[in-house]
Amino acid sequence: MSPRIYSLHHFIKASILFGFAMYIVHLVRTDNILFYIAPRMVDYVKWSAVAFYAIAVYQVYQAIRAFFGSAAACDCDHDHTPSSSLLKNTVIYGLFFFPLLLGFLLPDTSMGSSLAAKKGMNLSSSSNVKKEASSTAPSAPVPNPAAPSSGGAASSNGSGTTGSAAAPGAAVTPGDSAGKTAPSSSGNQDAMFPSDRFTEHYAKYAKELYKSGVIPVKENMYIETLTTLDLYLDQFIGKKLELTGFVYRQEDMKDNQFVVGRFSIQCCSADASPFGVLVEYDRAKNFADDSWVTVTGTIQKTKFNDMDIMLLKVEKVAKAEPAKTQYVYPNIDFGT
Repeated sequence: MSPRIYSLHHFIKASILFGFAMYIVHLVRTDNILFYIAPRMVDYVKWSAVAFYAIAVYQVYQAIRAFFGSAAACDCDHDHTPSSSLLKNTVIYGLFFFPLLLGFLLPDTSMGSSLAAKKGMNLSSSSNVKKEASSTAPSAPVPNPAAPSSGGAASSNGSGTTGSAAAPGAAVTPGDSAGKTAPSSSGNQDAMFPSDRFTEHYAKYAKELYKSGVIPVKENMYIETLTTLDLYLDQFIGKKLELTGFVYRQEDMKDNQFVVGRFSIQCCSADASPFGVLVEYDRAKNFADDSWVTVTGTIQKTKFNDMDIMLLKVEKVAKAEPAKTQYVYPNIDFGT
């Protein structure tokens, strides 16, 4: 291979590396990088741009040496000379140029209803927690330390909950007390929010939420709040809830129903999962799919696809601007 052709290959490699470095810089400067990765990963991606830049500079150096015929020969007993086939080289370099070109040409947008439909909207945020708890649950019920030693099975007859601790998410509501003021004694609270080693931090958070007149679903506690409410759904029936998200619908929903949802990301958009709350509102048709709303309503319980889920009877709906960071992320400090 002639020195000039060999040098051209090095320049092509350098241009690809420079391109990816510049694309990362573009995403960081516009904050659009948060459409693709979680904030805690941004610093690592920034450092990768520095690495791309450094390797690109080295490729330029190699290209200059090859152009003047002074490239050092490799002594590893392998031939590193690029293929002389134009078709093969076009395909190989195209695998890098094509996604880079798409990145610069296509608009950066957040995930919405179309992807939620493909992934499936999660309306029961606590399913994974319940699976972990049930997989290690003892064969016999664990006595509730707040209950009398002679107590029997858990009951909800309006006079308070007694007996054995129920599994998380079980109906341990003390009668129709949901929506009233929080119990004053820690013993009553422990009876209302039973827990095990998997759910003890959710039970603690549930006691805090129960005291709120209107429970806000905050950005930094989105998944944790929905999971807590789902775990202890019966205890929160009648309480007020406020949350913001995009409108999502699927075919088997009623005309007055839609989901207020958000995408949760652990690391990057590849692991995104949609979570949301089913709401009922008489004028639901006024809100288009993927529009953003803030809803306030009363927590109820319903069945959807043979599964008990939370239902929000909406009292107030307001159009909302999409959040700057449209995704939500696990709170790494929760439970510590």
